[in-house]
Amino acid sequence: MRWSKLKQRIENKFHECVRGRVAVHSTAYGNCTCGHAWLTLDGVVIANFCTRAFYERYSCNTVESDRGLSHLEIKQYNKQYVEYGELFRQGVYLSCWEYIHDLNFDEALMSDDFEIQALAMLDKRLGKRRLANIKHKSLHLLVRRFLDFRIEKGGI
Repeated sequence: MRWSKLKQRIENKFHECVRGRVAVHSTAYGNCTCGHAWLTLDGVVIANFCTRAFYERYSCNTVESDRGLSHLEIKQYNKQYVEYGELFRQGVYLSCWEYIHDLNFDEALMSDDFEIQALAMLDKRLGKRRLANIKHKSLHLLVRRFLDFRIEKGGI
């Protein structure tokens, strides 16, 4: 499936209070899979997933991370909700694909993949009662940001 169609299907699942305010973007450079994906909130980039930074971050040294990948000592970047290089462009595409095609809503909400959880926080199938009962502490920063945004805009 082409990225433009997948992007459209993802954004059509958003609740009306966030539709048009949150967008998922992706670009590739040339014929390779290098590139980056990013999420915007009101036109401001809040998460930038760069393939090159991901491979620089996870390709050297022998320190084990929670994802089972070896990685460099992580440099401090000017981060907001996602560390630069935390995911790569194809990983975002795969998360979006899984969210649309492979998971029902409950599975997406409980997923270990924070990208899928973030999309689930914006989903129109997430009702006010359930939204109010989600525990913030165990969530990834990006998921928390979208949950707070949804609560704020949904009038909860």
